[in-house]
Amino acid sequence: MGKNNSKDFIVGSLVGGLIGAATALFLAPKSGKEIRDDLGQQASIVKGRTEKFTSQTLEKSAGLANVAKEKTVSLSQVVSEQSSQIMNKVRDLTNTTNEQRDVIEAEVADALEQISGETPVTPKEAQAELPTAIVEAAHAVESDVNNEQPQTNDQVSSEDRVKTNS
Repeated sequence: MGKNNSKDFIVGSLVGGLIGAATALFLAPKSGKEIRDDLGQQASIVKGRTEKFTSQTLEKSAGLANVAKEKTVSLSQVVSEQSSQIMNKVRDLTNTTNEQRDVIEAEVADALEQISGETPVTPKEAQAELPTAIVEAAHAVESDVNNEQPQTNDQVSSEDRVKTNS
């Protein structure tokens, strides 16, 4: 807001000065030739100041444009470098994860082969067979529990009683 006020003040001062100078020239007791000469001089002075102001403005704007270009180039280089670093890190993590998964799968397959003495089963195959293996194990446990229930006193034979009494 401060820049607009000062700019407006400067423009207003210039316009007011020009109007005042023109008024003074017209009201001064000079001949027409003298007034025309004075107006020509004042016009050339105003023209020179305007050209100077225009050239300064163009120089400043060109300087600002160059600074903006430099900042844009450096910023784009930084962004490019950082994005390539991030992409390399992601690739490294992906490769490391794949390598670790392969090593773990190989170790699990070797362990399964050593335990079972059979051809190794991949982890995916083991996952697929896991539910059926759990169901089979549960049935086996139930059948063992049903087959080995302790006998009640009524079921104990007389021979067993004799053996325990003697």
